[in-house]
Amino acid sequence: MKAHITRYLAVGASILITATVAAPAFADDTELLLVAPANSAATPPNILFILDTSGSMGDPVNTTEPYDSTRTYSGGSCDTNKLYWTKLDVEPTCAGGGNTQFIDDAAFVCEDAKLRMSGIGAYTGVLVQYSSSGTGSAHWQNLEIGNASDIVECENDSGEHGSSSSGPAYANSASGTTAFTADPNLELAWGSGDAAQAYTIYDGNYLNWKENPVTVSMAKMDILKAVTRNLMNAIEDVNVGIMRFNDSEGGRIIHDISDLNTDRAAIIAEIQALPANGRTPLAEALYESALYWRGMSANYGNFSVNGSGVQAPADVDAGAFVGSTPGTYDQPTMPSCTRNFNVLLTDGQPVNDSGAQALAPLLPGYGAALGGATTCDGTGDGRCLDDIGEYLYETDLTPSVPADFQTVTTHTIGFAINLPILAETAAASGGEYYLADDVETLTTALMRIVEIALDKGLSFAAPTAAVNTFNRTQNFNDLYISTFLPDARVHWAGNLKKYTIEDGVIKDARSPAQPAVDSVTGFFDDNAVSYWTVGTDGADVKKGGAANALPDPDDRRIFTNHGFSNDLTIGSNTISQSNTSLTLADFGLTGAANEPTLAEIIDWTLGVDVMDVDEDTDDEDERLQMGDPLHSQPAAVVYGSSASTPDVVVFTATNDGYFHAVDGQTGKELWAFIPKQLLQDLPDLMLDSVSTYKHYGIDGDIVPVVADLNDNGVIDGNDFVHVIFGMRRGGNTLFSLDVTDKDNPKLNWAKSYPEFGETWSRPVVARVDMNSSAFSTSPDNTSLKAVVVVGEGYDNVHDTAALPATDDNLGAGISMLDLFSGDRIWRAGRSNADLTLSTMTRSFPSAVRVIDFTGDGFADRMYAVDVGGQLFRFDVHRNELAADTVTGGVIARFGGEGVASAGATDTRRFYSAPDVSIFTDPVLNRRFLAIGMGSGYRAHPLDTRAADAYYSLRDPHVFAKLDQNAYNNYDIAYDSDMREVSGQVNTVIGPNDRGWKFSVPAGQMILSASTTFDNSVFFISFSPEVNQQSACQVVPGKNFLYQVNVENGDPIANNLDTMDPNDSNDARVTNLAQGGIAPTPAFLFPSGDSNCSGADCAPPPIGCVGVECFDPGFANNPVRTLWTQDGIE
Repeated sequence: MKAHITRYLAVGASILITATVAAPAFADDTELLLVAPANSAATPPNILFILDTSGSMGDPVNTTEPYDSTRTYSGGSCDTNKLYWTKLDVEPTCAGGGNTQFIDDAAFVCEDAKLRMSGIGAYTGVLVQYSSSGTGSAHWQNLEIGNASDIVECENDSGEHGSSSSGPAYANSASGTTAFTADPNLELAWGSGDAAQAYTIYDGNYLNWKENPVTVSMAKMDILKAVTRNLMNAIEDVNVGIMRFNDSEGGRIIHDISDLNTDRAAIIAEIQALPANGRTPLAEALYESALYWRGMSANYGNFSVNGSGVQAPADVDAGAFVGSTPGTYDQPTMPSCTRNFNVLLTDGQPVNDSGAQALAPLLPGYGAALGGATTCDGTGDGRCLDDIGEYLYETDLTPSVPADFQTVTTHTIGFAINLPILAETAAASGGEYYLADDVETLTTALMRIVEIALDKGLSFAAPTAAVNTFNRTQNFNDLYISTFLPDARVHWAGNLKKYTIEDGVIKDARSPAQPAVDSVTGFFDDNAVSYWTVGTDGADVKKGGAANALPDPDDRRIFTNHGFSNDLTIGSNTISQSNTSLTLADFGLTGAANEPTLAEIIDWTLGVDVMDVDEDTDDEDERLQMGDPLHSQPAAVVYGSSASTPDVVVFTATNDGYFHAVDGQTGKELWAFIPKQLLQDLPDLMLDSVSTYKHYGIDGDIVPVVADLNDNGVIDGNDFVHVIFGMRRGGNTLFSLDVTDKDNPKLNWAKSYPEFGETWSRPVVARVDMNSSAFSTSPDNTSLKAVVVVGEGYDNVHDTAALPATDDNLGAGISMLDLFSGDRIWRAGRSNADLTLSTMTRSFPSAVRVIDFTGDGFADRMYAVDVGGQLFRFDVHRNELAADTVTGGVIARFGGEGVASAGATDTRRFYSAPDVSIFTDPVLNRRFLAIGMGSGYRAHPLDTRAADAYYSLRDPHVFAKLDQNAYNNYDIAYDSDMREVSGQVNTVIGPNDRGWKFSVPAGQMILSASTTFDNSVFFISFSPEVNQQSACQVVPGKNFLYQVNVENGDPIANNLDTMDPNDSNDARVTNLAQGGIAPTPAFLFPSGDSNCSGADCAPPPIGCVGVECFDPGFANNPVRTLWTQDGIE
């Protein structure tokens, strides 16, 4: 399937790591990657339309009669009183009467859409519907098929219009109350969950016009006039200017850039008066636009070639000049972060267009913008067009204004002609190239360009790589690193690559092996070569790796849980052309004429390049593409073989919905699994349209459960291997696959419970000595008693900055699921729970820390934190019924929950699992458990209002188990009970102190878990940084590695007695080179060389934060200060 509009877009085991390269969604850490500057929302874009007025524009063409919204087109299949919606970049159809994706006219309360619907019959935006479907409590959700009457609102109405012009103007985030609120702090979190899906709404009247087109003959100029009239009547909040060709030389401004809302009639009148005569001086006209954008002296724009040569033509707008007569252009107004665009439309080759060849290189800063060029490249008339476009895109239009880099993006339209120079110009200037040949295609092209200009959500940060997480497979020194590349489209690119670690350094596949990481940037060296790669891939996400080792589409094995069997390899569970049980509905398709066909979407899913993404004009070759693993932590499993040739499988998940199994030696995909509920996302991923918000699929961590029951290092006999993963932002389901046979996976279970929020919490596998008949008997789990412990996830109500006034509806609990069946055998929560705790008011997105103190394989203690800043402790008792197995409750409150009148500075949130270690206080001469946790707003890392800190709470009940009465009367610790150690040394934690805290500097926050080793606590703080070159951009931020004493937060140093306290914080911290949100520090214990002896067989440990590694300062026999359990053996 080919896109209807041609456009050329310039956009923009071993150890397992997830890295981002380059680093929009407005909830979660993706706001570090694509951001909407705060002042851009109030700054309308500037658009200069450069329109061809050459003689050929008078030539007639056959076209569909222009759409007129004042007429009723009753002869079609659609109801003219309905609005039809789609998530895809294609128009729906009502033919056949099967389209149920519509709403009543009266249900659409989006005020922002009115102009566009009346002008062109369609509107695109992020939409939600207020419905009680599914939960019994009315709330905003995705648009629902078959629901025509519940109201639909749009994001762009935020703060300006609700269900009426005088009522509350914010969509209410609270469920079961009212649809709208007057309190902006309670507004729905746009860009999060169901409030992140863009739809296009079509008027049934418009679709009837499309269904029964009337062909007429119109001059191309008349088509241009009709289309632009409808366009100008359909949009608002944009500044528009008009330039026309100046007969045979250059161009002239006939309407200065001004507010369309104010000057709509005048702008339309100027366009309606355009003639069709003269030549096509494309490059000269774009050159003139450069003079205008820069406020320089006019050249072609102040005289008439057909007149006296010095007299300005009557249609020149004097408002475009300084003073009352043509001469020097008055530079368009460009407040900070203004987005500026040229839209160049032409129907012919450049003619009479040689003047720019001498003039363009004289533009200020031309050589610097074009890499030292002193001329235009190419040959013939118009050769300077792409050079001038690139110049405008690379040059600061307002160099006198520091920290505000203003540029111009040029979009081009070939009207009834396909010109390579137009494609090259768009590509060189960050724009898009469209082809149009009639009313419909020209309308679509212009509308898409305007939608890009009006989009407030897309501004790229500088390319970088931020590592997500780090995990090591035993015995081997291979590194499997997943990377991704943010984009302004639905489908982000990703990859999985392999490196090794030698002598404490990450190295690549060159011979001899070279360091793969640039020590200056903290990311991959440009000359690095990963394993599985032919040639140099460096920091390029798309090159090399598993993405370029994907099997041929004919041989690829992709499964889904579509059939009734848990064997994913049977025919009904395979995604293939031969699986006749697959239907259009499975993929969210309706069969509309413009949609992908079933065969096309299956081919695309299997890896056929249906959309020709490699632009080689072949849409039947391989599509070497993987999706992005934004947050998902991969996992590697060793199935056996030998140390020299280990049989390793790496499991990695991506946000295009694929769960990949990859051969650890070759990088070749063995198979992939796509959950059935994500099949409907594939058409949107295939069409890959522009998207303001991040698309999510499988975004949760992957947890392997390896049961080598005979302990021979090989998966055989009764051994088993399962992998468990959640969806994080992609949904509220947990999955378990049986991958004991690495080539033939089975689905153990897919579970979601009513209380589950987004499944962020990393599953923890443990054994619980519970006296329960709920354990599965097939397979037999009655003696093993293996469970999956999870926090019940994330309620995206917390994507709104204010602490919610009501308790969370989702995620506010902890569950234990049977490992083999997924059935829930125990739960803690406010209601419907085995352990009922009224204090479980907030969601639990982080992992639960499960501890086996006795070493007998059964859990004894659990700690968990919530997004309200609360810390819970639970004791796990032996051989009790479910209701009596666990006691527990809140032991600390460090955030806003439970605190009267908590303000923004008090609203601390915990998104990462607590770190648990044991130590002896020499002053008090007793042991404590140190429960470490850092606060930070992971959902909005640009929000730095909270006074974030790292807390180390002392739990004095090290091994003692408390009954429920003790928990109900527990003396809860608060922020004020903790001893501040920032700026201090040799701090004594007294008997009345509940522990210590380190307040990170203003603007910093802690977004990953800490690690305690050898009595040292390692944690990372993150600081978002504003790009100093442009206030309209952000860079991925800075990371700081802290190392402190677990006892009292002192620096790890030998000169504490003489250290100036003012120098103590510098002694605690190391600045990291990497940007983005750094992961939890990890410690690796490398294997010795195969010929080693003695101490050489136990090299010193290596500390790593992502791909930045360091010497942690202790030998390979560290003191054990941490108990944890993550397994069943």
